[in-house]
Amino acid sequence: MKNSTTINSYAGFTIGPIYGVFSSARKTRELWFASYFFSWFMEKMIEQLSKNNEIDFLSPFVTKPFKSNESISGKYHDRFILQSSFNKEDLFKQIQKASDNTLDFFAELISSLVIKIGAKYINGANEKTVRDILNSYIQRNFVVFDTNDIKLSTESTSSEKSKIVKHINKYLDSMEENRFFETGIQSKTCFICRDLPANIEANVWVKSGATKKETKRNTSPSKEKLCPLCFMKYFAHMSEEVAKKISKSEFRFPTILDIASVELLTEKVKEQNPLFKDREKDYEFQDIEQAVHETHTKKEEADSLLKKAYPKYFAILQADGDNIGKEVGNIDSVSFSYSLFNFANTAEKLIKSYKGYPVYIGGDDILAFVPVAFKDDDGKTKTVIDLAIELSEKYKEFVAQNTLKTTLSVGINIAYYKFPLSLALKNTRRQLFEEAKKDEKNALALLLTKHSGHQIGFKFRFGSSDIKSFSELLRKTLAGDVDFPHSLHYNLSRYKTVMANIPDEERLEAFFENNFNEPEHSKFASGINQVKNCFKEVILSVPREQSEQRNNYVKELLSKLAFIKFLRGEK
Repeated sequence: MKNSTTINSYAGFTIGPIYGVFSSARKTRELWFASYFFSWFMEKMIEQLSKNNEIDFLSPFVTKPFKSNESISGKYHDRFILQSSFNKEDLFKQIQKASDNTLDFFAELISSLVIKIGAKYINGANEKTVRDILNSYIQRNFVVFDTNDIKLSTESTSSEKSKIVKHINKYLDSMEENRFFETGIQSKTCFICRDLPANIEANVWVKSGATKKETKRNTSPSKEKLCPLCFMKYFAHMSEEVAKKISKSEFRFPTILDIASVELLTEKVKEQNPLFKDREKDYEFQDIEQAVHETHTKKEEADSLLKKAYPKYFAILQADGDNIGKEVGNIDSVSFSYSLFNFANTAEKLIKSYKGYPVYIGGDDILAFVPVAFKDDDGKTKTVIDLAIELSEKYKEFVAQNTLKTTLSVGINIAYYKFPLSLALKNTRRQLFEEAKKDEKNALALLLTKHSGHQIGFKFRFGSSDIKSFSELLRKTLAGDVDFPHSLHYNLSRYKTVMANIPDEERLEAFFENNFNEPEHSKFASGINQVKNCFKEVILSVPREQSEQRNNYVKELLSKLAFIKFLRGEK
């Protein structure tokens, strides 16, 4: 739209139920496409609408001419807000048409996949049935206002635009809270989600694992009945439309072990077993162990690599901007959308540099699979906590820019590679929204669930001295640059009440000197000293009178040490 064009209407659009589609995913590729589907849906709508010179987007930032997202990461949020010179009725028709065209596109994509992979429609279904199910389940809600309805100035100033964005967002929030959709009949529901009607039969690999003697595994898929959405999520990697969209003909989103064990899965190791490059079949950690032993002729070398626990564990990182709702009415919404756009591009590159795979990066919203730790090409060890710190710093640089009261909070869930993906995702959301965003926000909350079920959790404030000292200790310990005695955690746990009541730095020094003065402790001097510094920075910053807070801090520090002890392979 030209600056001289009169604005006659505004609109906001939202789509869902995103978490409902996420929650049934059992494989990383299903979770990825569950997210990518919604981002792609919004992108196709925005692409159609942005071609019209009578329409301008207020949020998200949209380039002109429109540029398609060729990344595997979903870049478009689940809502958009726009202004137009159309009257209210005509703008409604434009949005409805774009939405219906996009729904038709995905119904056709599913039908073409049915033909390509040799699946078949069942229960009298066809492409129209697919469209009807998508239409009833995918919630496409939007609101259109005449300029007189909003009762704000029609001047095209940044201040007025921000007020309009905030006003429309309230309506979209209300729509998202009052969604309704139809589920399937109990006896005919989808094999995967158990919610929607099953109308496509296809060959699905059902992972049953191996026997205790590792002699029997599934070698062929089984015929299962799926709903259109789960069918699309499962087989999206075989779609020609998907390949064309991301410009990758042989793409398959990495499996949990591809990501978790990236440090072990060198090219030489991958050559030992064709399963590592199979686009359909899964493999087990035992396959990696065998390949590592076959690659390294010296048993002690292979055992050293396999001793660490973290290659069997994966991390899900979820991040979200703090206080954005409060800031939106006070800032230039277009400029803010542009800063989020730039942050998203930077965050994607950063996550990939940590060998991670973003599921989506919609401005301030991030979801990614990341290895817990790995050795980079330069031999330096990096951890998922290092990544969280860098994301927080980049958010301040690109979005907050030292003027806005917005920060980034991060939730990280670390789980065993066989842990149910839907539950791991739920735990990640809890860490972000119930822990990191509690109280002052601007925090990192982390949860580790061991294979045994035992959990270790703790929290940091970004920018604090304790997150820096802990991340350094973790990184150096996993790299083998520092070490500490096996009994360290046990001995400190015995004296946790004493630790909580240490009055000053001199007494703290004396405590560590008296308890770790055996000859064998000399080779662990660097590691013991770093642990001591962690206690000094956290415990001595709290007055002795605040005994409860000190006790909690000691318990949390012990949990952090237990976390390091576990990841490096100690029981």
